Amino acid sequence: MSFLFWAFLGGTAAVAFPFLFHLIRRTPKGRQDFSATMFLRPSPPRLTRRSRLDHLLLLVLRAAAIVLIAMAFMRPFWRAADEMLAEPPGRRVALLVDTSASMKRGDLWRQAMANAEKAIGELEATDDVALFAFDDRLRPIVPFDRRASVERNEKRTIVREKLKELSPSWAHTDLGGALVGATDALAAVADDSPKDAPATSQIVVISDMQEGAKLDALGAFEWPAQVQVDVRPVIAARSSNARVALLDDDAAALVPGEPRVRVHNAADSATEQFRVAWAKATTGERELDARAAPFYVPPGQSRVLPLPRGKDLADADRLVLLGDDEPFDNAYYVAPRVQREIRAVGIGRDAEDDAQGLRYYLARALSETPRRKVTFDWREPGGELATLATERPHLVCVTDAVSAAEGEAIARYVESGGAALVVLRDAETANSLAALIGAKEAKEHENPRGTREYAMLGQIDFSHPLFAPFAAARYSDFTRIRFWRRRSVTLGDESQARVAARFDDGSPAIWQRSLGKGTAHVFASGWHPRDSQWALSTKFLPMLSGAVDRAGPRTAVDAALTVRESIPLPAASRVTAANERAAERIVQKPDAARIVVPASATTFDATDEPGVYRYSSAEDSWSFAVNLAPRESDTAPIEPAKLESFGVKLGRHLSQSEQAQRDRQLRDTELESRQKIWKWLIVGALCVLGMETLLAGWRSRAPAAPLGEPA
Repeated sequence: MSFLFWAFLGGTAAVAFPFLFHLIRRTPKGRQDFSATMFLRPSPPRLTRRSRLDHLLLLVLRAAAIVLIAMAFMRPFWRAADEMLAEPPGRRVALLVDTSASMKRGDLWRQAMANAEKAIGELEATDDVALFAFDDRLRPIVPFDRRASVERNEKRTIVREKLKELSPSWAHTDLGGALVGATDALAAVADDSPKDAPATSQIVVISDMQEGAKLDALGAFEWPAQVQVDVRPVIAARSSNARVALLDDDAAALVPGEPRVRVHNAADSATEQFRVAWAKATTGERELDARAAPFYVPPGQSRVLPLPRGKDLADADRLVLLGDDEPFDNAYYVAPRVQREIRAVGIGRDAEDDAQGLRYYLARALSETPRRKVTFDWREPGGELATLATERPHLVCVTDAVSAAEGEAIARYVESGGAALVVLRDAETANSLAALIGAKEAKEHENPRGTREYAMLGQIDFSHPLFAPFAAARYSDFTRIRFWRRRSVTLGDESQARVAARFDDGSPAIWQRSLGKGTAHVFASGWHPRDSQWALSTKFLPMLSGAVDRAGPRTAVDAALTVRESIPLPAASRVTAANERAAERIVQKPDAARIVVPASATTFDATDEPGVYRYSSAEDSWSFAVNLAPRESDTAPIEPAKLESFGVKLGRHLSQSEQAQRDRQLRDTELESRQKIWKWLIVGALCVLGMETLLAGWRSRAPAAPLGEPA
């Protein structure tokens, strides 16, 4: 026989009470003298120290009633051997460890390792475990074992060893993608595993659960009902954190030479006073402290202030934030600015000081700046152009008609990777460069100046690099630019050309044509006063500068790159046995490691740490900066319950021993409910109490013994 509630066994201790009551004897408590007994000799009752049990039958009945009632509360049942349950299956446990940049704070990584070790220690012999590391992507470290029987203890040892090899990276946190990936891994191993393999699926997440973690992947994912997530957060001792970022560089600043800097303070931060300074790798702490400008930023807010570099820090490559508790995100890197020298060849007959010519406005639009210096070598048509492909200038600007041989030389230059800027002064210029610009036919259109007959730009592709700076509504109005003379060009194959703008009659106004490795930008009308008002427009200078800047060598990449973001690379030179060394492309990382980029690579992907990278090849050399993802600095913790809003089931599956114990309790409860032995024990207790009552009543009515006779 078994019992559901063994705690009620203590109720049988009440059996002691009948024994105590039966041992109690009533002895005289007081003494009363009577006058009638004064002549008698006193004879007090004899009392003995030893007691004996009286009325044994009543005692037995009363003790039996107490024992039966206590056993009834213990809910007894009979367990048969054929009713034993099968052993429950084990678990598949996916252990997800956060290795994002925010885990570099304080002692979070030590806490994560301790939590992971505890989770491994809670595993049982039948559990299968897999180790995953996640930041912006999920990486399987120790996968699930698809075999039914495997030495689990040996695998747990492997997991512990691999766990020691992990360390936080500089990437951001994609918690949603990690959960979806772990769920897919659990589903895949469940489909391929035999029937006797572990059945229940459990995900254990060890993370700082920061507010900046991405959860987008969970939005379109239907969470499986059988997978539960056990979140074990790690908590930072200090909650203050802030980040710094550069909003615009010197050239794009609202006030020239005063770039704007933004400082954002975390919502749970306890600090409001910060300082920011420009610095280089060699800047010392004292110098940094002396140059720092104060920023007051309340928790959860941002502040933007101008911060000049200073002449002695014109080549500074980072902004440094001071006064923050967590240093992992206190530097914002910027590619150092170096003046680019662009070598250009101009082909045209205009005089340098001719205010009615194309060259006059081109020279003034491309004047020297701190970031760019354009050097033109002007040549008249009929000159020596055959060596363009070997001279390899950065840009060739054509403003007049050329001969067929010169047109072929310019085309060969573009095919070899050069850049051309072609302005169609007249239809003859278009026809002489037909192969380069892709023209099938060109006609001249002319309207008298000062009349209402003129052309305008009708269709503009603001996604084209030339017009992208004007995409905002306040800059996108081109209706004030009038064209009196233009060339109506019919393109032979428009699929090989990208038209950036068309005139209001639909003919191409500005287009880009790729030829071999190079590109040619073509203008169907000139910018000089005879043709249009283009040179008088505020949009002329930024558009022309953009076209020339894209042709020149790169010294720095303006794009705000983040860790593990790819950067496009220029095409490599054709590798031969003679120039194999010269065609080599190298990227130097912030830690001074040098990576040789394969000739077939079009992007560089090893941006795995913040800092300034340096690209160098035989053709050019330039820098680019990589920074921490901004959202990684949002370190305020979120409640794990937020995952439930995406359908994630939080909880913990029972282990095999816990599930077996639970199944045993459920089975015992079912058996007891079906047998109901407690009812018969209650009936027996009532019967015993009835017998005890009758016996006690009968003894109380028994006649007393006659006087002088023993009772």
